[in-house]
Order: sequence, then C-alpha cells, then structure tokens
Amino acid sequence: MKQATMLYILPLLAGVSLLIPFLLFAGCTGQAPDSRLEGTGWTLTGYVTNGTPGQVPAGTSVTIDFGNGGSLTGSAGCNHYFASYEAKGTTIAISQAGSTLMYCTTPGVMEQESSYLSFLGQVKTFMVEGDRLVLADGKGIAILLFAKTVPPVPESFAGTNWTLESFHSSDAASSVISGTSISALFGDDGQVTGSAGCNSYFASYTLSGITLTIGEPGSTKKYCTTPEGVMPQENTYLANLGQARTFAIQGTRMSLADANGTTLLSFTKSALPE
Repeated sequence: MKQATMLYILPLLAGVSLLIPFLLFAGCTGQAPDSRLEGTGWTLTGYVTNGTPGQVPAGTSVTIDFGNGGSLTGSAGCNHYFASYEAKGTTIAISQAGSTLMYCTTPGVMEQESSYLSFLGQVKTFMVEGDRLVLADGKGIAILLFAKTVPPVPESFAGTNWTLESFHSSDAASSVISGTSISALFGDDGQVTGSAGCNSYFASYTLSGITLTIGEPGSTKKYCTTPEGVMPQENTYLANLGQARTFAIQGTRMSLADANGTTLLSFTKSALPE
C-alpha cells in the first residue's frame, strides 16, 4: 500500500517534499498534523483520478474555505458550493455539497466541477503542512491538493455592488431561484439598495472594521407570482440582511455572517450600475 501511495502522489508533489513524509508514514510516527482548519482558505493545485494526476484547467479557480461553526464554502470552478464539515485529529467528514446552478461553456470546466464535488464526498483525512493542504480518501490516498489562498489587498467596501448566489434558511443553504436576481449596492452615503427578487429595497448601514450593521430594510410593495417561491425567498433575504453582523470579502466573493459567525448570504461582485 505504501508503494501505491507513492505512485499516486509523487507526480503531483514535485518540489513539495514536506508533504511526502505525512503520506508515507502517517500512523507510524504518532505525530498529529495541524488540525486548525477553521478560518482558512485554500486553492486547488491538483487532483488524482483513478491514480492519474490531473491539473486545474487554465483560467479556472477551485477553492475551499473553512468557516466558523463547521461551514464550508468555495468555488468549484464555475459554481459556488456550500457544505458542512467536522474535523477531529486528522479525520474530516464533509457533507454532501449543494451549489448554484450556472452552466459554464469553457471546455472541461463542468466535468472538472462534477469530479471535484464528488471527490469532496470521498474525503476522510487531511494534512496541513505550512501553506499546503492534502485531502485523502479512506485508504489514505491523496485525491485533492491545495495551496493556501493569498488574501487580496483589501478594498473599500463603500461603492461596491453584489449579486446574491446563495442564502441560509432553516439550517440549510439554498441557491437563488432561477429567473430571479437579488442585488446589494453599498453606497458611499451609508445606504444599501438593490433588488430583493421582486421588490426594490433600501436600508442604512454602518461599518466598523469587519463589523457591519444594516438597518431594517424598506421596500416597494409589489407582489410577484412568478417564478414560484419568489416572495418567500425575498422575505428570507431581507430577514437575513437585517441579521448580518460581519462581512468577509475574498476576491470577487463576499459573505455576510450573523453574530455567531454563521454565513447568511453569499454574493459575487457585479459591475456598478450606470
């Protein structure tokens, strides 16, 4: 088994010698690797399919972010995905991932996304070594390799515009209903405005570091009957918006979380309206 493991991982880990001792000798040294995943973000650098090393297609980025309270989010290359995880020692259990429902036409991206999300469900153990993360299956064979994500230079929060990808409701994350669009424009004047899916809304907001407080939203009073579920979705969005207490921006993505650190809303950055 140790020889087979070497054949699987060495082609992907050229130049990353620190990872090899764990994969070859885990269980023999008795030394537990760093298990502090919470609050870390990683970018996929390689994977293994049936023992064959693969690379992430050029122009795509696959990420995994371990949030507070066992939440897990990231980009699968095209869609934003969300799941939960539980880590103890070197073992990790990841729930079945949900995702948004976009279709990207770049060759190989959707196939890679399907494989990646399938791999996540097979993960049983992990290893953190410096700025590298290895996720392995039940046999201890590395199937997903990551490098620590380098945070972008912080930008001004005011004057940014965002489109909602997913929201938290009843202890589950759901993507936005197809045919609807929910947005949030945080103006320089301390006002947030946008579409809640049917109605336009407006509220005040204040910032202090990463702390965000949003006042009770007001909105227009239309009632939309299509698509099905648009009004309950709107009510959930506005309620979650009012519960937001912190924000985090990573590249073109932003998440709003409540006072307990639970992610409520996940957005992607949009161009400012003309």
